[in-house]
Amino acid sequence: MIKVSATKLRKNLFDYLDKTAAGEIIIIQRNNQEVARLIPTAQTDWRAKMKNTPKLLVSPEELMEPLEDIWEDYL
Repeated sequence: MIKVSATKLRKNLFDYLDKTAAGEIIIIQRNNQEVARLIPTAQTDWRAKMKNTPKLLVSPEELMEPLEDIWEDYL
């Protein structure tokens, strides 16, 4: 999200429209209070923006093993 004053938006309208088209949300402020938002018409896929991919710390075989031995202390 980008916060911008109405004056700055007016001076650089096409730049902010390009950013909105690329998926950015623009918050328009007047006297430091939000008055409007520019949002992209096509919703972007949030999964495509993820930078961290989950990684398994164990092998898939070990992940599927039964957890019976963990419960022995509680029985």
